[in-house]
Amino acid sequence: MRAMISTLAWGLFCACSWTWCIGMYLPKIMLDRFGWAGFLVFAIPNVVGCSLFAYVVARRQRSAASVAKHGGMMVVFSIVTVAYHLFFITYLLDALCPLTGNHAQIAPIAAVVMLLAGMGLSLLPNAIWLFIAVLLYLFSLIVFGTLGLGAWDSIPVTGSEPVAELIWLAPIIIIGFLACPYLDATFHRALQYSPSKHAFSIFGVAFGVMIVFTCFMWFTPEPVRWPIILGHLLGQSLFTMGVHLREIRVSTALECPVRRRELMLLPIFAVPVLYIVREISQPMINLGDDIYLRFLGFYGLLFPAYVILFIGPWRTLALSRLNLMGFVILVIGCAPLLEMGFIHQAAWLLVFPVALLVVWAVFRQSAVNENSPSL
Repeated sequence: MRAMISTLAWGLFCACSWTWCIGMYLPKIMLDRFGWAGFLVFAIPNVVGCSLFAYVVARRQRSAASVAKHGGMMVVFSIVTVAYHLFFITYLLDALCPLTGNHAQIAPIAAVVMLLAGMGLSLLPNAIWLFIAVLLYLFSLIVFGTLGLGAWDSIPVTGSEPVAELIWLAPIIIIGFLACPYLDATFHRALQYSPSKHAFSIFGVAFGVMIVFTCFMWFTPEPVRWPIILGHLLGQSLFTMGVHLREIRVSTALECPVRRRELMLLPIFAVPVLYIVREISQPMINLGDDIYLRFLGFYGLLFPAYVILFIGPWRTLALSRLNLMGFVILVIGCAPLLEMGFIHQAAWLLVFPVALLVVWAVFRQSAVNENSPSL
């Protein structure tokens, strides 16, 4: 019985920790642009990719070896995730939340306070984090129950862009959600400490419920319900930041504890991004959404490319200086394609980064097979 409860708790832990600002706001963008078809393209690979993580890695020893070898990039993943949340909190309180529209100056202060709170929470042990995860998930279900399904008629069946555009957008979304879990140190922690890898099946169900709830949350027609919605959003963000700050704090990729604490503060530079871009760019209605989508470049290009090139599960490149340089050139060279595809309505360009990665994987595997001795 204790093992079952622990497995359930670790599943809810993963559901609350998984890069939540993507799950909290990207569904709304996909629904606005493509309707329910866009939501499905987001949701299915997200839930399936994360749920498969434990079954692909399979063994605790393999997870520990991956953390030891790729811990540096996992720290980068956590830093970007915390920075993403700090930007999202600022954007949420500055522009998205109807309760704070006349008090936008509180947004950056609140984001900094939440970063400091997350650093404090990062000191908590596993048992306390599991307890918080269960309470937080139950609170989210209460919020869901309070809102009900009244927003169903407000959710667009079709969006502002043709569904055919999803043909170009879907591959990079699928690869991103299939690959990114392997760089999430909180997932590796769950796999190593959970009594059963089936915690990730529980995660799949729990996270699926939450992203469906997110659809109804953003389209609720009653502003009076926004206080409890805001509590849900900020609670989930604080949890995600706290667990990723803990992974930075305890990472063995850097031996110096002072350097690790400095890295925990590094995401604070994401707080003023909205205001800086607002000052230097032309007035734009969707400025915040565009910045939000630019952050997705990390999860759609940088991290998936690293996983495909260096983690596998197929034969991969050695972590040599030459190979890492090639990886950096690949990411920098493809970054403008993501800018055009996500922001400037040229989604067909998103096929090229995906094609480059797939071609590399196929040719690399063919070269390995050719050089392998025949039986």
